[in-house]
Amino acid sequence: MEIRGVIKVLFIGLLFSCNVFAQDRITELNAYWNVVKEKVEAGDVAGYGATFHEDGILVSDRGKVCYPLKEALEKWKDGLEKTNKGLIKVNLDFRFSERTGDNTTAFERGIFRHDLLDENGERAERFIHFDALLIKKDGKWLIMLEHQKLPATKEEWQGMAKM
Repeated sequence: MEIRGVIKVLFIGLLFSCNVFAQDRITELNAYWNVVKEKVEAGDVAGYGATFHEDGILVSDRGKVCYPLKEALEKWKDGLEKTNKGLIKVNLDFRFSERTGDNTTAFERGIFRHDLLDENGERAERFIHFDALLIKKDGKWLIMLEHQKLPATKEEWQGMAKM
């Protein structure tokens, strides 16, 4: 086999292996987001907190604030506990427009849908643009930065592919 043929075979093999690694990362990240969804919908404060990196940061464009995710969890704790007790019902879903990274880092851009049925039977559905920066530590994906951006529309949400 001439050298050009060997180079072509190696190049095709490299492309295939890169695609396999990327798909494995996406599969793992989908599992991560499913855990986030399950913990929030169950009102599991500790379980949801375990999806954060210990030094994780929340940035909120709506509130024009930035603080540790641990602090954000404290602010969300009341709602999560009400969810856990069945006083309110939450449905959380994610869709993505960009998913970049390697086997230990990820940048994800998308929209999350937060559907809340409160104690009075009032329903509020919100769509929020967000960016997330994650790191894989000890074999586990953790969010380091959650940037909640401005509201999205239902039409934007519907235009994005499901996980």
